[in-house]
Amino acid sequence: MLGILFSGSPLEAAAEQLTREAVAQGTELIIASGGDGTVSEVASVLIGTGIPLAVIPRGTANAFANGLGLPTTIEEACIAILQGATLTIDTARCNDTAMLLLAGIGFEAETVQEADRKLKNEFGILAYILAGLDRLQNLVPFTAEITTENEKFTVSAAAVTVANIAPPTSILAQGVGQTKPDDGLLDVTILTPSDALEALANAIELFESGLIHQPTESHHIGYLRAKQVQVTTNPPQAITIDGEMAGLTPTTFEIVPASLTVVTFYEQVIQKRLRGLLDLTVAEETQVEVLVVKYYVPPLNWERTLTKVIAEVAETSIAWWETFRRASIEVGELLIKSLHQTLAAVAKSIDQLGESLLLSNRAEVEQLEESIPMGETFPPSTAPEIVHQIAGRIRWRIPRLRKDAGYAAQLQQILESVEGVTEVKINSIAASLAVSYTEDSLSVKEFEQKIKLAIAQV
Repeated sequence: MLGILFSGSPLEAAAEQLTREAVAQGTELIIASGGDGTVSEVASVLIGTGIPLAVIPRGTANAFANGLGLPTTIEEACIAILQGATLTIDTARCNDTAMLLLAGIGFEAETVQEADRKLKNEFGILAYILAGLDRLQNLVPFTAEITTENEKFTVSAAAVTVANIAPPTSILAQGVGQTKPDDGLLDVTILTPSDALEALANAIELFESGLIHQPTESHHIGYLRAKQVQVTTNPPQAITIDGEMAGLTPTTFEIVPASLTVVTFYEQVIQKRLRGLLDLTVAEETQVEVLVVKYYVPPLNWERTLTKVIAEVAETSIAWWETFRRASIEVGELLIKSLHQTLAAVAKSIDQLGESLLLSNRAEVEQLEESIPMGETFPPSTAPEIVHQIAGRIRWRIPRLRKDAGYAAQLQQILESVEGVTEVKINSIAASLAVSYTEDSLSVKEFEQKIKLAIAQV
């Protein structure tokens, strides 16, 4: 026979006190129905006792249930309670206060402070988002000195978050990408944006990290894991612990490993698949009767189902986008290199084609020049002129090169002595002069003038 004691928590009796009374009476299981504040009060008494805590989430964010993957509806929570499966998780202490989830210093604490009860009742979790956007307009960084068992450093930060458990919705705690409730470590995320716009971009990056469970790569977000963390700030900053205001810095955090037993889904704890294994022989097996799963089908929760689908789609989309972004960078570099090589090859082909065309019309050109009476000057079209130019290479047409071999040799000698010139190619038959030079020495126009002066000296 079950002995069940039900206690409400009116204004004059805190959930913490009711829990102490229940523990003193030898209670074997305690159920907390409420928001994260109620759950934290009950859990703070149960830490280290071994008495299981069952949670029926009834709050605004329900971060504890979401962070651990616990049931989020009344029906599912009751099923889990009847199944009786439990898991053991870490907790933490912030100064003398028990901490289940996380502590926010700076921006997060200010956001929680601004999202008052009236806003939360009216807008739900959106209240935190509205308050956060409002605080972004007055973002003021502070100096934070952070000390762990392994290191000590100082940084200018807008927010410091120390987490034991953090669902993806706790954006400022997602520097590591995924908190683990049983690893014996605290996850610290440090946000150091230079302005409000950058802070918003960092928040989006952290949200992405939480969804795909990968550490952030932003230069303005730092993270680390440690067993003990001490935070001192200048000026002193507000602190929030598990969504409740908890004074000002300085503060010290310490992990308490494997200290709280929590009721969860049976499937989350006991996972087994043996059928189909090669040459499987089961010598002994204890049948575990799961009556609730066998005989009770919970009603379909469309809100929960839709939320899970959206989260999965978002996670897949972000992972795909990240892969596409990285691939685009690599492909872009290859395309630029390939395009550069292609343009160089095209330019070379154009030069060769031009020279071939000039060679094919050589007889006609010579005939035209011979038709001009002796003593008369060439028409302007036969003066030196640029026929093609790209960065690093200029090709000239100089008719005199066909007639005067000495002129060609002298011109080549002068041009090769010009600073920045890397190659001089003269084709007397085609009356072609190609000059290559280093691109970083002079601009195209400056080098063109330099070559003109050199040609004029001959």
